Amino acid sequence: MTASTTTQLLPAAQRTTLLDALRGFALFGVVWSNYAFLSSWIVLSPEEQAVLPGAWLDAVLGPFHDILIDGKFYSIFSLLFGIGFGFFLDKGGSGQVRFLRRMLLLLLIGVLHLRFLWAGDILSLYAILGLLLPLFRRVGDRALLIIATLLLLSPIALDAARVLTDDAFYPAGPIITALDAEAALNGNRWEAWRAVADGGWAEFTTLCERFWLFRIWLIVDSNRPQKVLALFLIGLWIARRKLFADPAQHRALLKRVCIGGFTLGLPFCTLNWYSIHYLPYLPDPLGLVGSVSYALGVVPLALAYASGFALLWTDARSQQRLHVLAPMGRMALTNYLMQTIIAIALFYGIGFGLGGHVSMVGFEGIACAVFIIQVLWSHWWLKRFQFGPMEWLWRSLTYGKVMPMRKEHMGSGGASSASA
Repeated sequence: MTASTTTQLLPAAQRTTLLDALRGFALFGVVWSNYAFLSSWIVLSPEEQAVLPGAWLDAVLGPFHDILIDGKFYSIFSLLFGIGFGFFLDKGGSGQVRFLRRMLLLLLIGVLHLRFLWAGDILSLYAILGLLLPLFRRVGDRALLIIATLLLLSPIALDAARVLTDDAFYPAGPIITALDAEAALNGNRWEAWRAVADGGWAEFTTLCERFWLFRIWLIVDSNRPQKVLALFLIGLWIARRKLFADPAQHRALLKRVCIGGFTLGLPFCTLNWYSIHYLPYLPDPLGLVGSVSYALGVVPLALAYASGFALLWTDARSQQRLHVLAPMGRMALTNYLMQTIIAIALFYGIGFGLGGHVSMVGFEGIACAVFIIQVLWSHWWLKRFQFGPMEWLWRSLTYGKVMPMRKEHMGSGGASSASA
């Protein structure tokens, strides 16, 4: 397939409810992963974690969380952003201008989220990398997959260089110096995070001031940009091939991806869990076990989840059940930001101060409850309005006009999903 033919991406009419439902599914894993940090559980010592109510379940929930949840759902979310970006990139002329405006607005939202609410923000990184996607608009399908594969494997080469040079080659080093992030890491790096659970506004603002720098360091140190860009490119490839526009037509390919993803992903994700808990870190050579297992485990397992979801969608009965997640996905930006705000209200001292006082089963149970409430609220909201609140704002600023909000003001055709 040539580059000229591969630029035919998903038209608006083919952006099916499947993408919205899959986005809602991804948000389930995102809230589950993020609440480990937002609840302050992850910054507690093993001794502190062991005395929390329900901590006896951590021996089971810990491996389950690390192997099957952590990293996989943000990967699906990234994949879907790539598909959504493809929708805009397929529009010439004014569509390109809107795409640029859309990314700059997302960057603004992400920076505000990162700096003033939570240092775990991913939107700012999505926006920055999204600005690179027009460079790949005319790259052929095979080249897209080759570039994505090289990006996914690049952390292994970078970490191997750290081992060979005894940490002299350390890409994050100059960034730490430039941002003066050492100030945020001196002493007990989690001191500010631990204080916020029982503190007030002073502790909350201190946390926000200190950890956005650490987040930038962590993104570079974990090779996150390469991974996210690779998933964006895979998403572009999926958009071009219209795999999720008509999954029944591509059932054989989706089945191969699902089986292959589980076959490769599960063993390597299990090995990665073992390396985190029982092997030394870089620049020790055994630290490369974690680098290799993460690179070969997380994305394949995420692709297995996504393709398996699409395969279930081809069954009418399963589709009816999964359809309940679509409103959640159509309001992905609103729900993602609300997950942070709800966590601050529940876990920080400026709210109920539950942080540091709930075990893994506690914060995961809360995450599930928050997700269920968001699903119900999304259904209620979208029965009355065409867009989620943040989707409406994002879309209105992107198009430079106030979009009609209430459903009675829309034409009979409605609108496609507002989330990229």
